Amino acid sequence: MAEDKEYAAQSSPVAPDTALAQSEASTSASIASSPLPSPSQPEPESRAELLAKARAFLHQPQIQRENDAAKRRFLAEKGLNDAEIQGLMRELPVQMPVVPPRSYPQPPPSNLPLLLLGLVRLFSWIAGGSAALVFIYYRMFLPRVTATYIARGSLKSHQLSLIRKLNTSLTALKESQAEVAAVLPRPEPHKEPAPFAACLSIDTLLERAKKQEIEVSGIPAISLLRCAISDFRKGSDSRNPRTEEVFQVMEGKIPWLVSKEGAPFENHLWDTLSTCPLFVPDSTPSPDSTSAVPVADAPAIIHWAYVPPAPQAPTALMQSLNSLSASIPKPPSERHSTLQHALQTMSDFTGYISSQIYVPFASSVSRFTPGGGLLGPAEEEVRKEIRALKGLVLNRRSFMPTTTLRH
Repeated sequence: MAEDKEYAAQSSPVAPDTALAQSEASTSASIASSPLPSPSQPEPESRAELLAKARAFLHQPQIQRENDAAKRRFLAEKGLNDAEIQGLMRELPVQMPVVPPRSYPQPPPSNLPLLLLGLVRLFSWIAGGSAALVFIYYRMFLPRVTATYIARGSLKSHQLSLIRKLNTSLTALKESQAEVAAVLPRPEPHKEPAPFAACLSIDTLLERAKKQEIEVSGIPAISLLRCAISDFRKGSDSRNPRTEEVFQVMEGKIPWLVSKEGAPFENHLWDTLSTCPLFVPDSTPSPDSTSAVPVADAPAIIHWAYVPPAPQAPTALMQSLNSLSASIPKPPSERHSTLQHALQTMSDFTGYISSQIYVPFASSVSRFTPGGGLLGPAEEEVRKEIRALKGLVLNRRSFMPTTTLRH
């Protein structure tokens, strides 16, 4: 019976504050069912027998699992003193810690409804926000985006039309330029400047450059090479110079070419001499080569000659301009003053007025003569104007300074 009660007490979930009371009750029940004598029974023969029964009682398995305080209280009630109880308690083996009863906590409530409710709220907020954003986009942003896209499309089409017009105008301009350029004279690629074209020697070329305040590096390379070849031909019986002879003539006249500063200009002269079509090289075999060397393998000596450019044929426009200028009469060589015709006219008119000074007097006398005729009103008006103009001229002539005209 005690074991059933103890098992029931261990298996049933008990609160922490009632565990000691239940253990004391189970201890009392187990001790009551033990064979120890009760206080109502007669006292045992000896004290040793009482201790032996108490020791046997404490060594029972169901009693060993009980509380020590309940054991001490029960032994004290059976007549044992504190020293005996202490000794009996020391004799007990070391007990293993009592395994707490199995208690399964109540499972927590499920969070699934709250999770579903949160998801519903989240999706509702997302749907509402998306609907608000779509409404704002279609009401505010979409019209502006559409208008901007249409404006950009119109601007693009307008720019494309302008570019097409520009291409058309450029094509027409190129065609007109090609037609106009066909009748214009073509520029000469190797034409010398006019101040240096008439120079025939390097000295004359340098004097002309000095007058125009032009440095040696500013002199055209074609003019300088042409004058160098001309100077060499004058002193060598019209023989064309070699390359080193051309540069020797120029270096003798212009020592600046030998300096470090003149080296780039000298290289420019060599490039012009070797690339310009006006300077024609003439390769002849060297007379120093031996007879054992074949003629084809003999080193060649290059002589340079200047060939003036051929005059270009005049275009149709130039021909028409030349014929027009030839058909226009040339002005006289004598130069007259711009006021000469006016002065001649005034002189003639003054002579006429002077010849008519006494005409009114003679006509007035002849009115009363038998053979005199009367003048018409038109003649009288002309005479009045002549008289007025004559007085004006006479007044001006008396105060006019005497000046001589230079023709």
